[in-house]
Amino acid sequence: MNLHSQLQTHRPIGLADLDSVALMDRYDEKFIVPTAWLGKVLSSLQNHQILTIAGAATTTYSNVYFDTPLKHCLESHTRGRNQRVKVRIRQYENTGVAFLEVKQRDVHGKTTKHRQVRRSDQAWDAPLTSKEREFVGALVPFADNLNPALRGRFERFTLADLGTGERITFDQNLCFSLPPASSWQHPIPHLAVVEWKQATINHQGALIQAFREQPFRRGPLGRALSLSKYILGQHTLDPQHPMRTYTSALRDIFRAETLAANPTFAPEHLLR
Repeated sequence: MNLHSQLQTHRPIGLADLDSVALMDRYDEKFIVPTAWLGKVLSSLQNHQILTIAGAATTTYSNVYFDTPLKHCLESHTRGRNQRVKVRIRQYENTGVAFLEVKQRDVHGKTTKHRQVRRSDQAWDAPLTSKEREFVGALVPFADNLNPALRGRFERFTLADLGTGERITFDQNLCFSLPPASSWQHPIPHLAVVEWKQATINHQGALIQAFREQPFRRGPLGRALSLSKYILGQHTLDPQHPMRTYTSALRDIFRAETLAANPTFAPEHLLR
């Protein structure tokens, strides 16, 4: 059974039902897993429902990330600052709806998302309006200096467990380019980024058990990794920029890509 058919075996859930686990105020954990694992992982999560929009269980997300000329947002991430911010426009291809979003992370590791829908009479990635800059300015002190800095695109499906109040997103086919338009680069074609979103931290559960059951779980595969798609995209397009606190995580993700592309290839230096 292919992945698309397997997604159809899960009970569907709509956006309205998903509101109970929207988790705008949440704790996140990310994992990197081979795309070849996804079928077996889905089989282990039968209590979870699949988000279905317009009859489709997957959708393409398109992002534009903003930063200052001095890379304030990027530097706050790469220097490991506990308090940091991310500003982006995100479009959902299934519905054509786009949001302007500001994500803030506090000193306790909790992420809070603020967002507002973009006007439908303009392109989803059109320049920020004066009202949108006012919205961002109420949350970010350097809003006037923000400009598009990175484009990203990926395919996602989402599982939710209404009983435990958690969401799990699975992102594949990640690609990045420089705005306004340049060639797309695909840094990890054999990997999916899995994000576990919870109201309270729980290091156990069906997702973790599903990872542990995989026969080729080695090195960084299926283990928590502190790395955002934003950092991965920035590194992909500007590998010479120092990533400081993310150097180890970037090394792990590219080790994981090698292992996922060659599951029986296991030299000792990749497994450490």
